[in-house]
Amino acid sequence: MTLTPTRSGALGVLAMLTALGVAIRFASLGVQSYHHDEVITVARVIPGSFADMLQQVKGSESNPPLYYVLAWGWAKAFGTGEVGIRSLSALFGAATVPITYCIGAELSSRRAGLITAALVAVSPMLIWYSQEARSYALLVFFCAASLLFFARALRSRRGRDLALWALASGLALCSHYFAFFAVGIEALWLLVALRSRWRAMLPAVGAVALVGLALLPLISAQVNPTHIGWIEESLLSTRFFQAGISFLIGETGHVIAEPPRERYALLPVILIGVALLIVAARGSRRERRGAALGLVVGLGVPALALIAALIGKDYVVERNLLPALVPLAVAAGIGFAAERARRVGLLLAVVLSAYWVAYDIHVTQTPNLQRPDFRAITEALGSPRVPRAIVTWKLAADPVRFYLHDKSLRIFSGETPMREIDVISKSAVGEPERVPAKFHPVARIRFERLTLTRYMSSRVREIPFYLLRDVRTGFGVNAVVADNPREAAE
Repeated sequence: MTLTPTRSGALGVLAMLTALGVAIRFASLGVQSYHHDEVITVARVIPGSFADMLQQVKGSESNPPLYYVLAWGWAKAFGTGEVGIRSLSALFGAATVPITYCIGAELSSRRAGLITAALVAVSPMLIWYSQEARSYALLVFFCAASLLFFARALRSRRGRDLALWALASGLALCSHYFAFFAVGIEALWLLVALRSRWRAMLPAVGAVALVGLALLPLISAQVNPTHIGWIEESLLSTRFFQAGISFLIGETGHVIAEPPRERYALLPVILIGVALLIVAARGSRRERRGAALGLVVGLGVPALALIAALIGKDYVVERNLLPALVPLAVAAGIGFAAERARRVGLLLAVVLSAYWVAYDIHVTQTPNLQRPDFRAITEALGSPRVPRAIVTWKLAADPVRFYLHDKSLRIFSGETPMREIDVISKSAVGEPERVPAKFHPVARIRFERLTLTRYMSSRVREIPFYLLRDVRTGFGVNAVVADNPREAAE
C-alpha cells in the first residue's frame, strides 16, 4: 500500500482486500457447528413454504423478515448445511468491505478508505457474524450503506444521495430493529444540516419513518419476554464491557464459558486508542470531521441503547450493537491514515490487521474460542439403544436435537421413561451431582470445556422432569431431551 495511492492503485488494493475478506470468511465457513439461534433458522423458520416462513418469523422470532426472506430462497438453491446457508451471510459480510472503503474515502481520503476496508476485512467480530445463519451480516451491510449515503448527502445535498440513504436505511430497518439507533441519528442530523433543502430531505426521512411505522405491528406481535428474558440475567455494565471486548476480538466461545478474553483485546484497544489520539492531535480539519462523524454514530448507538435499557427496554447484547462497529472502524481508519502521521499510522494499522488475521486463524484452530461442537457431542451420543434422557444447558437442546436428526423430543414437565441419562456438563464441574438414584456412571467422554457423562440403570424407570432439571451441570438452567429408540427407528 502506497502512502498516497492513485485512484487506480487504490482500486487494485481494494480488490485485494475484498478478496481477502471473501477468503477469510468462506475458507472456514463450515468449521463450526450450528448453535441455538442458527438451528432455529434452519430447522424452524425457513424449511416450509414462503407463507410458513413468514408465520414463523411473526410467531417465534424477534427480528424483521428481510434476512429470512432471502435465506428461504437461498436455502432452495444451496441447502441448509452449514456452508450452504451461512454463505449468504458471508457474501454480505465480504460485500461490506468495499462499502467501508467508500465511506473512508468520502469522509477523508482514499488512504483512509483502504485502511478502514482492511480493518473490516479482518475484523474478528465481523467475521464471526459473517459466518452465522442469522441477520447480523445484513444489518452491518445495510447500516454501512446507510452511513455511506448519509455522508454523501451531507456533502452533495443531492436528492439522489438522499434517496439512496432512504433505501439503505429502510433495508437496514428490515434487517434488524437495532438499526433504528444508527438510522435515527443520521435522520436527525439530516433534518438539522439540510433544513434549507427540505423539499429533497423530507421525503427521504419520511420514507424511512414510514418503513419504521410499517414494522410496528410486527414488533407488537413478536413481543415475547421468553425471547429476551435471559438478557437481564447479567448486569448491564457487564454486557457493555463484553460488547467492547467483542468489538475488538469477536464474540468467541462464551456460550460455554467466559475464557480470559480480555487479554486478547489489549493490543487492539491500545492501537485504536492511539489512532484516535493521532486524528485528534494531528488530523486535518477534514480528517477530524470525518472521524467525529464516525464516533457520533458509533458511540450514539450504544448511548441510545443504554437510554432504552434505563427506561425498561433492555436489549443490550454484543450482536445488537453491531450498527456501531463500522462507524467506529471508520473513525479508527481515518486516525491511522492521518496525513501528518501517515507513516506511523500506516505501521500501526498494519500491526493491527496482522494481529487480527493471526487471531482469526487462531480461532479456527482453538475449540475453546468457537461455538460449542454439537456435531462431536451428538456423534459421541450416537443412536439411542435404550430409552434415554439427555441433560444439557438450555440453549443446547435444539442443536442437540438437530444433529440427532430431530428424532428426539424436548420435555418440560411430567415423567419420562428412561434407562440411560446422558449429562453434558462443564468440564470444571467434575462428575455431575444430583443424578437420580439407581443410575450409575458407566462412561465419561471429555471435549474442550465440556464433558459427556453416561449413567445407566438396570431397568427402565419413570423419572420426573424436575429431578433432571436439577442435575448439576455448571450451567444456569438445564434442558432435557428424551430420545427413544422406537421413535428413532420410525
